[in-house]
Amino acid sequence: MAYIDLLIEKFPIRKNKAQKESFRSWVVAEAEKLGYTAQVEKKGSSNNVVIGDADNAEAIFTAHYDTPPVMPVPNFITPCNVLVYLLYQIVLTVLIIGVGAGLGVLAGVLVGALSGDWDVGAMVGSLGSMIAMWALIILMMFGPANKNNANDNTSGVASVLETMARIPAENRGKVAFILFDNEEKGMLGSSAFASKHKQVKKQTLLVNMDCVGLGENILFFSPKKARNHAHYEKLMAAVNAQQGRPVEWFNMEGHLYPSDQSQFKCGIAICSCKKAKVIGYYCDRIHTKHDTIADAGNIALIADGLAAFAQSL
Repeated sequence: MAYIDLLIEKFPIRKNKAQKESFRSWVVAEAEKLGYTAQVEKKGSSNNVVIGDADNAEAIFTAHYDTPPVMPVPNFITPCNVLVYLLYQIVLTVLIIGVGAGLGVLAGVLVGALSGDWDVGAMVGSLGSMIAMWALIILMMFGPANKNNANDNTSGVASVLETMARIPAENRGKVAFILFDNEEKGMLGSSAFASKHKQVKKQTLLVNMDCVGLGENILFFSPKKARNHAHYEKLMAAVNAQQGRPVEWFNMEGHLYPSDQSQFKCGIAICSCKKAKVIGYYCDRIHTKHDTIADAGNIALIADGLAAFAQSL
């Protein structure tokens, strides 16, 4: 069974403590079955799964394993169109403020009408609006678990595991793998790892896979320091040799992809996107009940490319 199917069947939600612990126990055992060493590295509230020797690796492949709460609207990302992305965030913010204010005003009107004291009603309305807005924000960050997480980020975890399985035994000591915790809570897991492994943060080429399952275009976003890394050309050559999906390489400057690679100086993001005429590349459905698709072809291309890169080191 392909890892993507296995993960969706056995670990579709990885949000609460028990779900995360169950997944981590399984993935450590799976890594050891494949011949790797693996451990859970805890710092603060985050438990990152570290496979191999990250401090001495030539390259590191990563993904976050935690899954998000469900939202009524998707986390819509347009990595090559920063203006559209920012406008979308502004619209969401305005909606939250509007809904919160509306609920507060309603509460104030009801209290004023029932009590006959409209000054009290106004106070309740003002306080209620603030409480409602913060409640909505908290609900979006820490609310009920999304039951469907095929793309975000089961596809990334599956890509890491498939890459591990494809690398020949004699080349496995050259690379390491990390599954980050708490990306959905503000990239706490990758931040914790970077603060503890400063050499990795500053110098190691790190390739992060987040939402690689939906969309026929495979996009790479690389900062300047990654592009100047000694292994960057080898990475490009290995991935570009694969067939089956369009692969595009972008400089991170002027683009935006908010994920764990941003914690590392040589961090490269991989995502998959659909494409539209006006907005360009986009990633949709994530954080909603419609996140049900993870294309095995995308995962296979990425895993084959990264495994070929590992062999070239």
